[in-house]
Amino acid sequence: AYEFSKYDFKTALLEKENDVACGSTKANSAIIHAGYDPEPGTLMAKYNVRGNALAHRLAKKLDIPFRETGSLVLAFSDEEVREVRKLYENGVANGVPVEIISGKEVLLREPNISDRVRCALWAPTGAVISPWEFAAALIETAVTNGVDCYLSSGVKRLSRQDGMFEITAGNHEKYRANYIVNAAGLYADKVYEMAGGSGLRITPVRGEYFLFDKTMGGIVSTVVFQCPTKLGKGVVVAPTVHGNLYAGPDSKTAEARDDTATHMDELEYVRQMAVKSVPTIDFSQNIRNFAGLRAVAGDDFVVGESEIPNFINAAGIKSPGLSSAPAIAEDLVRILE
Repeated sequence: AYEFSKYDFKTALLEKENDVACGSTKANSAIIHAGYDPEPGTLMAKYNVRGNALAHRLAKKLDIPFRETGSLVLAFSDEEVREVRKLYENGVANGVPVEIISGKEVLLREPNISDRVRCALWAPTGAVISPWEFAAALIETAVTNGVDCYLSSGVKRLSRQDGMFEITAGNHEKYRANYIVNAAGLYADKVYEMAGGSGLRITPVRGEYFLFDKTMGGIVSTVVFQCPTKLGKGVVVAPTVHGNLYAGPDSKTAEARDDTATHMDELEYVRQMAVKSVPTIDFSQNIRNFAGLRAVAGDDFVVGESEIPNFINAAGIKSPGLSSAPAIAEDLVRILE
């Protein structure tokens, strides 16, 4: 909506919830990823690297809480050392500034990290942001620029009338549009099916977190990753823009698209993984647990015009979705052109 508001066409945002940023945008790791993790040639790689640069600029322009922390990926074994080298090669291929530093250098930068660390990947362009404040600033600017934002307006029905889409949403209000961008997150496949599309399937994947009091906020100053696995980027320990610390997430397929309950066994797994990276975390300083849901549609994002003319999908925007969003928006303008 922010990107479209720069152009002379009429845009409406239909938002299912009673405010923006109530879904995946609200409950995530709040990281602006550097871009070394996605496989070269994927949409995730393309959008992550460009989105990182744009997010840095937008945070300054919109006065969003933002910390240029950089990020570390830790290696504790021979296998993980090889994984760090692979991430380094990915980063170079994707055009990301990265370097491998020794375990000794890691501990000089972050003395509370486990002294078992062998080496780490250092990515200086990694950062943390306030995702909901980011989204709120973007939509406020878009509305100021003429975008119509309709809250509590989940889509109920879609049809084609006289070459235009007719959308029934919210309390059965009707909207007509020449083009639709489907950025419906966990429900993107349902919206696509309403329009007659097929082949898109969203799986909700839950991640759970610990949020710590500001007494723990200075234990690390950098986003600290473990080596990624097939389940994702692993448990992170990182500062927040507001001076807290968090640890998480794990990765479990959720039974429902609104399943944001927390679970003792999953949180215990997060705790065990977090202390592997930073042994001195005091879990008595935990002030909140929460869970967020990723919208997974396969190994990559789904962005582009669909089999339905004038219907554009921006779906399956899992991690690094927050980092990629500004670049996806920029590309959606190009697709509309």
